Amino acid sequence: MSYSAIILRFRQYALIQQAAIAAAFVLLIYIPYSYFLLRMSFTESIAMAVYSAVLFMAIYYLTSRFILRKTRKLAVQSHGPKKGLRK
Repeated sequence: MSYSAIILRFRQYALIQQAAIAAAFVLLIYIPYSYFLLRMSFTESIAMAVYSAVLFMAIYYLTSRFILRKTRKLAVQSHGPKKGLRK
């Protein structure tokens, strides 16, 4: 499976699903990072990873929703006047 196919498939998911997938990657990366590099205990590293993943998921969801809403507004405005509204 190519990189472009993975990205296209990811973009087909709903926004909350995208946020959950991204948070899972943060969780999987942050647990070993905090355990091995920051030398936290196992329970501390899991707690910090869950906290970071939830925070990342919320921020990803909110910023993506804001950007999508702005993009859709601009797309609707760029079509020009609707039929019947022309002068």
